[in-house]
Amino acid sequence: MTEKLNVAIIGCGGISRGHLPNLLRTPTLRLIATMDLIEEAARERAEQGNAQYWTTDYDRVLADDEIDAVLICSTHSTHTDLTLQALSAGKHVYVEKPPSMTVEEAKSVQKASHETGLHVMSGWWFKHSPITKRLREVIKQPKFILFTCRIPERNVRTGQLHSSDPYAANGILDLAGYNLHFIWHVMRSQPVEVSAMGLDGGANNTSSILIQFENGGLADSITSLVGGGGIIPKHYAEVGAGSVSAATLRFGNLVFEGTDEPGIEHNEYHVGFDEELGMFAKLCLEGGPNPMDPWEANVPTVIFEKAVESMKTRRAVPVNMADEFYLPDGELPLSITQFGDNEE
Repeated sequence: MTEKLNVAIIGCGGISRGHLPNLLRTPTLRLIATMDLIEEAARERAEQGNAQYWTTDYDRVLADDEIDAVLICSTHSTHTDLTLQALSAGKHVYVEKPPSMTVEEAKSVQKASHETGLHVMSGWWFKHSPITKRLREVIKQPKFILFTCRIPERNVRTGQLHSSDPYAANGILDLAGYNLHFIWHVMRSQPVEVSAMGLDGGANNTSSILIQFENGGLADSITSLVGGGGIIPKHYAEVGAGSVSAATLRFGNLVFEGTDEPGIEHNEYHVGFDEELGMFAKLCLEGGPNPMDPWEANVPTVIFEKAVESMKTRRAVPVNMADEFYLPDGELPLSITQFGDNEE
């Protein structure tokens, strides 16, 4: 492998537009190709990124020996299949969130990554935000976490109503998987039970997911796709531990109560997202711990799947994390047992 990581963008929709400037400003990345089933989208992104070529044929990308890795930015329901094809072709993978829609899909990616020795890294970039890092420095063992995610009931671009299907675009996993990863990462404990309720009494994106943790802690992940989104920003989180608590509005600030520890007065929202591709390049070129491996990246998928089951059955659903992952050595990997701290 060269001193630069040669990459192709797979899926040239909205999220690839966000990643492209970060790719171009990362000196260890080189854009070779763009691929999308829509010719115009692939061509446009190639022109914007000065790629060598664009294509509508994924097999052409996979057969290109010059390409070391693919950046999968396609529709979330395609992520697992595209990842598995890339690993089979000997490519490293950065895959947007959510990396898999089911636990069984996730296990297949974990197994393929382990067996090929190739890297798979994913999103959930709130982990890398200065807000999350500072919060975890001050509150090391929370007892309660509230995380809300609210968007208007209609797509702001098309005016169409969002689907109520939890598996759809802007569904719970696609939209509020951030909630679930943040809660697990900050709680530093494994979930043992999930109890969820959806709007109208069924499995619905507008929902409340209660999570009980091994340490006795409790978290509530609330997702709302009704009304206009509310006066609170899209993301709001509270974390409590005894007399100390913290809150953040859309990861733009961090306020503590019950302690003299300083918070963060202002933070740019996308700090963390903007650094992800640099982390991926370093992982592939130099090795070391994966900042978001396919085990950690699928913690939201585990909780989501239990939540949907709970909404459908109207019963609490137990969780045993050892049953929810491919175990390469018969044990949970460090990324799970250390709650994402394996890179530190």
